[in-house]
Formats: sequence, structure tokens, C-alpha cells
Amino acid sequence: MNRQRRRALAGALAVPAAVGLCFSPTASAATVLAVEGTAQLKGNAQTAFGNEFCAHNTCRSINNARTPFDVKPGSRQLQAAVQSTAGDIILMGYSLGAATIYDRLRAWEKSPGTSPDPGRVVLVVTYGNPENKFGGDDRKNSYAGLPAVQPYAHLDVTMQYDSVADVPTRWGWYSRMNLAFAQHMAYFQDIDINDPDNLVYHDADGTTYMLIKADTLPMLKWMDPWLSDARMAELDAKYRPLIEKDYDRPDYAPQGEGADWGNGTPPPAAQTSESNARQRDSHSAQDPDDVDDASPDDVGDGAGQGEPGDVVVDTDDEPRAEEALADEANDEAPADEAPADEVTDANGEDEARDTPNEGSTPAQQSALRPERGSVTTA
Repeated sequence: MNRQRRRALAGALAVPAAVGLCFSPTASAATVLAVEGTAQLKGNAQTAFGNEFCAHNTCRSINNARTPFDVKPGSRQLQAAVQSTAGDIILMGYSLGAATIYDRLRAWEKSPGTSPDPGRVVLVVTYGNPENKFGGDDRKNSYAGLPAVQPYAHLDVTMQYDSVADVPTRWGWYSRMNLAFAQHMAYFQDIDINDPDNLVYHDADGTTYMLIKADTLPMLKWMDPWLSDARMAELDAKYRPLIEKDYDRPDYAPQGEGADWGNGTPPPAAQTSESNARQRDSHSAQDPDDVDDASPDDVGDGAGQGEPGDVVVDTDDEPRAEEALADEANDEAPADEAPADEVTDANGEDEARDTPNEGSTPAQQSALRPERGSVTTA
């Protein structure tokens, strides 16, 4: 990954946010109970993020033998593993394994007597999560979501444009085409979960949501062999804002230096931010009528603040851009290497029409543009 470039992108995207974390570092090694995803081999889930969670801990695979869409058997297996494991534990789940952990958290809320002591649960880690609150493709199902109160430190990690965990909020031509090229296995590539530039947001539900920025739009990666880095950066800057306007994202901020997630330790800056967030929330609770007394100049329109109503919904017909993207590659490629027309335009249009990204602030739009000439692929 191009760490220098990601720092520049993440720094620009960051807006003021409550990114506090309430985790306590573990003093000794823990046992990681890693719940596998659908059709994954035993022991695969624990290898994510460069094996970060097993570097100093003992890892056990919860093979989660069940049908592809049923989390209940895996949830019962996880319960048995928790009860049979002594000492500190870290719960870790990938994809449907993450949904399995969510199911078990809901079960513990209903039956507290079966839940482990919060003092021995160092961290709950879910990634590639179909129930992710902001982009999981199962997030709107009636059963989905976290308990209203959860006593466990929880980190939910998403790779930007994950086809399962980072699905657009609204339908859009560009965002759907980008999703069609997206993948779900990037967590097992060279990903540093402790990278200071990883974006985090501490939600009121007690979960810390982490977004790891995509260096290149999935729908553009196939062009990379034929285009220069500078041209790839230009295309990314052109299309990324059109894609991002279909997402409702929270107020992410870089996590900063000092994270050691493998041992359940957040970065020091995040812990300081949590204290500030608590003071702010306490003040808001004491003065519920403050907003009624605010002047129009104080309130503002809230653009770019991450709430569902903040992004303007584009009701116009989206342009058909596949052929335009293919033409970009043909224009740059040598004659003997020009790619075939891999994607065709359903309506026969030859050019894409740009749609302004009205739902983002200038700072957010700037963050969506990679540094010119430095595009890398994840």
C-alpha cells in the first residue's frame, strides 16, 4: 500500500469527530476465537491484517460449520468455545463469521447469565461485516444490528468499497458499477490495521468503526496495465466523488500513532478524544433545549456531517459511463496493447456526463482525489 498517499487522502477526508475508544490494553496473551466466513478453510479468519491478532496471542478457529446463510450453528459453537476457554479472550469474525458474533452479542443481551465477564473480553473484532451499520448489505434486515447496550470493546473494520460491508446507501449508476468490480477478500492482503491513517469513528452504540481507504476505485483497476499513474489519478479524481455521493458516511478521523489492535490497545490520541466526546455528550444531555435557542447562523445545513440527510440525492438519470471508461484505456494504450471493449454501454451513448457531487463539502471532495501520479492498487 502507498502509505504516503493514504496519509494525504485520509488527512483531507477527516472532519471533526468523536473518535474515542474505551478499550483497556491486555497485560498478558489472550486466546483469539476466530469465526470463519462462508466456505473459508479452518484457520483463515485469524490471518487477516498480516496475522496481527495472533502475533502475541493463541488463536483458535471456530470453523462455523453451517449453511451459507445461517449464523445460528456458528453462534452456538462460539458460545461453547467461550465457555471452554479460560482467561482473556478476543472474539474475531470475518464476513458471515462477523454476523455470527453479532448474533451471539444479541443472545447475550437477552440472556446475560450466559455472557462472559466483560473483564476477560479484551476486544471484539468484526471485519467484512454484512451487518456493518453504515454499509453492510444485511444492515436493514429486521434481525440485524448490535444490542442497545454492549459491555464489550468492539472494533468493526471495513475496506472501502467492500462488496459485502461497504454497499452504497442509495442507488447510483457509478456506485453500482464500482460495486460490481469490488471484492471482499482484501483483508487478507498487505493491510496494516495499526496504520495511523486508518479512519475511525466512535459511535454512540460503543463500537469503533474503522474504514481503510481504497487506493484505487475497483472499477478502474482493470485499466491500470494500460494507463500511467498520472492518468489513473485523474480518472479516480473524476469518478470517486460521483460514487461517494451515494454513501452516507459518519465523521471519520485518522486514528493516529500508537495503535496496537492485536493486543486490544487503541492509539493514545483516540483515548483522549473519547474523554472530550464524553464531556460534550454530557453537556448536550444537560441542555436539551439549546438547539431551540440557536440562531439560524449557528445551526447551518449540516453538509458533510455524516447523517443520512446530509447527502443530496441525485434524482436525475445517471449517465452510462462504461464505454467512456473503456475509451479512457484505449486512448492511453499502445496500438498493440489496446484493451478490448470489456464493458459496453446499454444505451449506446459514447460519452459520460459528469454530475456534481453536491452532497459533499470541498474538503471531503478533495480527500476523494488521490495524489496525482501516485496511484497504487490494493
